[in-house]
Formats: sequence, C-alpha cells, structure tokens
Amino acid sequence: MLRIFVLGHIAACLLFADTLRVTTYNILNFPSASGTERLDDLRCVLEYIDPDVLVVQEIESQVGVDLVRDSVLNVHTIQYESVPLHDGPDTDNALFYRSERIEQVWSYYLPTPNRDIAEYRLVVDGGYELYLYSVHLKSSPGDTNELMRLAETTILRNHIDNLDQGTNVIVAGDFNFYRSTEPAYEMLTGDVPHVYSRLYDPLFADGAWHDNISFAAFHTQSARDTMLPDGGAGGGLDDRFDMILCSESMLERTGLYLEQSTYVTCGNDGNHFNLAVNDGVNTAVPIDIADALYYATDHLPVTVSIVYALDDNIARPSLKIWPNPMDTEAHILFPWHDHFLRAEVHVSDITGRSVFSQEVNSSEGVTLRNSGFAVGIYFVTAVLHTIYNTYTYHAKLAVTK
Repeated sequence: MLRIFVLGHIAACLLFADTLRVTTYNILNFPSASGTERLDDLRCVLEYIDPDVLVVQEIESQVGVDLVRDSVLNVHTIQYESVPLHDGPDTDNALFYRSERIEQVWSYYLPTPNRDIAEYRLVVDGGYELYLYSVHLKSSPGDTNELMRLAETTILRNHIDNLDQGTNVIVAGDFNFYRSTEPAYEMLTGDVPHVYSRLYDPLFADGAWHDNISFAAFHTQSARDTMLPDGGAGGGLDDRFDMILCSESMLERTGLYLEQSTYVTCGNDGNHFNLAVNDGVNTAVPIDIADALYYATDHLPVTVSIVYALDDNIARPSLKIWPNPMDTEAHILFPWHDHFLRAEVHVSDITGRSVFSQEVNSSEGVTLRNSGFAVGIYFVTAVLHTIYNTYTYHAKLAVTK
C-alpha cells in the first residue's frame, strides 16, 4: 500500500513506506471457556481489525493456538502462522503473524513469580527488528497483588535494560493496572534502572483509570454488563487493563516507529462507561462488530500501526556533508535529535585505515580540512548520543585538490 506521511522534525515524504498493524487481545481462558462457541465472534472481530501481528493472552493449549490460527484467522485464505505454545504456569501468551509481512520470529520466555512473559523477536519485511512482549500480569486490586505485579514488571524492565540502546520495543497485553501511580507501572515507565530503557504510553494518559468517567475512552474491560456462561467479567467498561507501551525509539518517527494517532481500543467510542460495548448505539464500530465484541470475550482488543520504510529510496534522517566532494574543507552536519549529548566522528580510507577521529559536543556537526587527506574516497561514520538512545550514521566523502 502506498502512503504519504508528513513527519514532525524530518518533514519528509515517505513514498515507499508501509504499516504493520499490531493487536493485543485477551481471549478469555481459550478454549475451555466456551471457546468453540466463540469462534464466529472472534473471527468477526479479527477480520474487522485485520491485524498483521496478533498477541493474545489467556490461551490454554496448543489446541487453542491451532483453533485461533486455523478457525479464526485462516478461514478464507492461509495468511497467518503461529508460534508453538509455550506451556508455562497458568494460562499463556500466543503470537500470530502474517508470514508475508514478517520474515523471522524468535521466541523466548521470562519466568516470573506469576505467569511467564513472552518475548517475540520479529524481523519485519523491510529488515527492521522489533522486540514484542506479551504480558498478563497478576489480576485484582490490593497490596499483595500490586506487589506481585511489581515483581513481574521488575523482571521485564531489567531484561529490557540489557538490550542495546535504541532497540525497538513494544510491550502489549493485559497489565491489570488500575492507575498510573501503581509501582509496577512506574517500574516500566520510570527512569530506573536506566532512562533509555523506559517505556512510554503512546496516549500519555496518566491518571486513575479505574471507574473514572474521565478515562471512558481508554477503558478495555469489561465489554459486558453481565456475566455470561463462559465466566467472563461483567459490569461494563470501567478499567484500562489492556494497553500497548513502547520504547522511546518508536516515538521518534524515523525508521520503524509507532504512529500514535492509530492507537485504538476497538469498540470503545467513549460513550459506554459502565455499559456493555453493544448497549444502544456504538459510534466506533458497526452494530455487528459491537455484538461480536460482546460475545467474543470480556476484554476489548487494542491495536496500533507501526510505520516502516520498504527500501532505501525514501527520505530518511541522514548525515549531510557539504561541500562533497571536498576541496579545502567540508562540514559534516548531524541529523536532528532531541536531547543531544555528544557525537564521535570517524573517517577511514578505502583500506579501512583511520584518518580522522574526533569527539564533539556540538549538535551542529564538525568541520574537516583536507590537510592529511589524499585524493580519493573516504567513509564517514558518526555516532550520536542522546539522553535516551545512540544513533549511527554513515556517508561517503570524496576529496579533490
């Protein structure tokens, strides 16, 4: 699909960019809780969302994984593959993805005192790498449950902190948070252990979410007003349990990034506080989708689009050298990045021999002079450090005399 995006600080037209729709969905003790009876409703919802990547929580078995893949996602055409079930404590996570959009998948699982956290390492068809985590944290209010959620998120945050700076990270699932001041939420989004590994809420909707009409548009649970035979919760929409968090690198609108305006809780029109999702008119989705959401599970799915470049024929942040070729001197201009700290600039000749190296503290760049440079082609590398991330850029420089 061809899209044109206007980017904030870059102001570039991405003529060869595409989007990847990522969805998280708690599908309620599947398949033991009336799972086969809910297949048509799950299919209706997911065909409407049309996700490229789907993580689900409360999957119970490989049979459940196979049912979602074959009887929900692949009914009309074979598009989706799944990761084999990891059978951890209690219910589990599962990943489904369009194989034409995702080149490779590795999976790893973080043990916690409660349920395991799934790590899926994806390579998107544009060559970008994405670390996607699916979580289902301890449920219910109370100090004991909050401490359990803190223990789980501490394990996750420490793990993310060991990834390379600038790694693209999404954490999605059923967090069971009641407010943004809960210690477990602050563990994920705070500066500790390192500021560069913190996560962000793309909606920046901090507050007391539980039973608060001010956050009616953000609630994901419960989609029902009464309890059905499958055992799901009733009471209407009044909690923001399901969400998608991301690393700071995915908000920078370069390379692979999360498009904040596409973050949607499917079926939540902001007018169903403490009501069922299909109560009366739902302005967010057609009535058949609202009904399917009601019967599919007690949670609403959350979805967001990830934008990425398809090839190198697009305007991206780049290292600028002017003039190039260099006669007497040339200026290396750095791409714009907020919270700039310092940069290291290295120049090597075609044999790999270093001919220039300098650390600079100015975001405006550095000046090269041709003394010491023979006529020829050189390779320039600039490593830019910001408060949150490190970025590496490459360019070629021609020298004439």
